[in-house]
Amino acid sequence: MPFELQTAADGVKLILAGKLGVQQARDLWDALQPAMAGGHSIRLQADALEEMDTSIVQILCRLSSLSGGLKIGETSDGFLGALERRGLEKFFVQPVASTGPEAQSTDPNSSTSGESREARTCLNGSWQSTIPRPCGNWSR
Repeated sequence: MPFELQTAADGVKLILAGKLGVQQARDLWDALQPAMAGGHSIRLQADALEEMDTSIVQILCRLSSLSGGLKIGETSDGFLGALERRGLEKFFVQPVASTGPEAQSTDPNSSTSGESREARTCLNGSWQSTIPRPCGNWSR
């Protein structure tokens, strides 16, 4: 399975790996139901994620609106890329406040734009945040 749920004392750890798409969305949604019903905090680890489609992003969006919340742990470039392609990186990634050169990412693979570099620092560093809840409140 390209996803795994691990129960811990402080909530549930959701591990995403490989490529996830609509074929895995129903199984992922069903597996998350007990944690969602129990109001557990869900910590996402997606450092081995290569790609995810919109159906998986929609599930993550729904998780972010729950009372327990969704916390972002380690992620991959594939995770960030999937969000960027959908224009959602700012909803799922809070920039790290930087006050000087020492706060900038030293990762040679990071982007040269300040905004993307800050997002990568947030995602690939040890910093974690609770995702804001914009997904259920969008209007067109």
